[in-house]
Amino acid sequence: MRNQRAKGEGTVYFDTTKNRWVGAVKVNGQRRKVVGKDKTDARRRLSLLLATKNTGGAVINQRTTVATAMDSFMERGLPNRTNNGKPLSPRTINNYQWAAELINQEIGTVRLTKLTVYDIEAMLDRLSQRTKRPLSAASLRKVRGSLQVALAFAQRRGEVLHNPANQAEITPTAARKQPRRSLAPDEARKFLKTVHTERLGPMFALQLRVGLRPGEAAGLLWSDVDGATINITHSVKISPAGAAELTDDLKVESARRTIELPAEMADMLEVHRKKQVAERLAASSWKDERLVFPSDRGTTLHPRNSRRALVRLCETAEVTVISPNELRHSCASLLADIGVPNEHLKDLLGHTTTRMVDSTYRHRLRPVVDVAAKSDWTTGTS
Repeated sequence: MRNQRAKGEGTVYFDTTKNRWVGAVKVNGQRRKVVGKDKTDARRRLSLLLATKNTGGAVINQRTTVATAMDSFMERGLPNRTNNGKPLSPRTINNYQWAAELINQEIGTVRLTKLTVYDIEAMLDRLSQRTKRPLSAASLRKVRGSLQVALAFAQRRGEVLHNPANQAEITPTAARKQPRRSLAPDEARKFLKTVHTERLGPMFALQLRVGLRPGEAAGLLWSDVDGATINITHSVKISPAGAAELTDDLKVESARRTIELPAEMADMLEVHRKKQVAERLAASSWKDERLVFPSDRGTTLHPRNSRRALVRLCETAEVTVISPNELRHSCASLLADIGVPNEHLKDLLGHTTTRMVDSTYRHRLRPVVDVAAKSDWTTGTS
């Protein structure tokens, strides 16, 4: 019995006289046939035959692999991509490069014409179940998204008929992103009273008071500190080898900003400068005198060590143990709680738009939502 397909898509049927599955379709006015070892194989071969309609009669190269497609996209497609008309940020490009490397390692040798949604989902499952650094659901979405874009690029160039990454589902058991925490006002005040007990306390106070990213705080240079203002020009990032590196490659262009400090923060930095001079003179060696917040040997501070120091400080202050990035969340939430407009928060945090402030960086700090009680529309007052 013939299998009904949409007009122009041909037909797949079992030829009882020859005991085999056949796919047939008209291409350029001529009836063409393919033979498969089973129904699925016949459909796949028919799809490849149909693809000649979309490629000017050229047959898709069945030897093209996923790695070839990824490399082609990275070399030619990615440099031409933009974000609202602007070049992609270095961080976005790095994300594509990271994802491409994982994809090539996992399914790079698979031919595009044989790549299925099941191959992609199996890759995502493996990445989520790795013994070392398993990927979270958010990271898996980045990998899938990169593959989707690369396959779409290959599809436009006639190298593949369809994009199976569009149907691939994220691993259901993959770790989900934990909601960000924020210090409540009372906790934040207790925290600031305790920062003087920790060598890196002023760095954490700076993140809490003006919302610096952890990498921006660790990458702050003394040349960028000018009394009551600081210029954000550098950041600390982790190299592929796992080392902390100072770079002027910021997350986004809007991250380059000048921030006026609260008076007590300017005073705290001046005290910190004097302590660091004494520490440097007492040390047997000191790597980089430019850094405001280096390690105890003057080297670039590794995020791992700053996280450990913050845990100790939170425990000493007897407040919720949070991560360095959650100090930034706390800054936005505390300022929003006293009425600072999102547009101002966006500038302080170094964002291009207020979207991230709205969706990510603001937390409700009051346990009771009192807007209905305080705005009684039944009386015509507010």
